[in-house]
Amino acid sequence: MLTTEMEHEQEYRYVPFITLSELKPRIWITLSDCNFKCRGCFSIAREPVGEPMTVEQLLTLAKTAANEYYGDKQLEEAVITGGESTLNRHYLVDLVSHLKEFVAWIVLDTNGYFLDATYLDELIAAGLAEVVFDLKAWDEKRHEWYTGYSNKRILANIRNAYGKVKLVVNTVYIPEIVDNPEIEQIAQFLAEIDTNGEIDYRINRFRAELSPEQMSRNPYPEEIERAYSIVTKHMKNAVIGKSCVRERQIEVNTGWITVFPDGTMKRRTLDDYRAENKRRNK
Repeated sequence: MLTTEMEHEQEYRYVPFITLSELKPRIWITLSDCNFKCRGCFSIAREPVGEPMTVEQLLTLAKTAANEYYGDKQLEEAVITGGESTLNRHYLVDLVSHLKEFVAWIVLDTNGYFLDATYLDELIAAGLAEVVFDLKAWDEKRHEWYTGYSNKRILANIRNAYGKVKLVVNTVYIPEIVDNPEIEQIAQFLAEIDTNGEIDYRINRFRAELSPEQMSRNPYPEEIERAYSIVTKHMKNAVIGKSCVRERQIEVNTGWITVFPDGTMKRRTLDDYRAENKRRNK
C-alpha cells in the first residue's frame, strides 16, 4: 500500500488481469493499488490485488494473449490503467518504452496526482501518446472529502500536459455531489487552457449499485443531457461516456476478454463486471 506521497520503486506491480477488446486490437493493462481512497470507487484494483509481475512478465502475458486472440494483427492501442497507474515511476516508464515496440498508440489513465512535468516528459520520450486524467471534482474541499487529496497538483498537471500529448479529462457525474456546478467549473477551466479545441471532456455516469458507499443515486438521463449541454457552451469536444469505453459511440453491445496472470481467458460483459463487483463489495 502507498503510505506516503512518494511512489514505490519496486521491480513489480500487482496485476489482477489485463483486458482485450472485442471491437479492435486493443489491450487494457490494469495495475492495482491507488493513493486515492475515492468514496464512490467500486474497482477491485483500488487495493494491491492480483499477482506481482515484473515488466518483462507483464509484456510476455500481453504479447501472448494478443497473439492468441488477434493473430498477427498489430495492437492499435494499449491503455495503462488501475488502480493508479503512476505509483511506480521507473516501472511505468519501462513498461511504456517496451509497449512502444509492438503497440501503435499508448494511453495512460491516471488521477494525475503524481504526473508532474518531468514525469510526463519521461513518459512521452518513452512513447506515450495520450493521457486521460480522471478529475474527480473542481472544489478543493469537495475533492479532499471524496479522495483524501487536494486537486491543486492535478489541475497544474493538466495545464502542463496540454499541447504535449492528446489530452482527455473524465469526470463522474454524481448527483448532488459532483453535478452541474462542478461540471461547469471544470469545463470553464479546460476551455481556458484549450485554445484550439483539442481536449476531450467526458462525462461518465455514477453507478450507485456498484459503489461501496451509498452516497448518491444514479443520475437521470435528463441530468446527464443537461450537463452535456452546459459543457458544450464552453468546449467543442464534450462526450457522454462510460468508464473504460474508448469509443465515442457504441452501436452494439460487446464484452471484453479478461486475461488473468496465469494466462487463462474469460469473456465478461458489463453485466458480469457489475455482478462480480457487487459480490466483492458486500
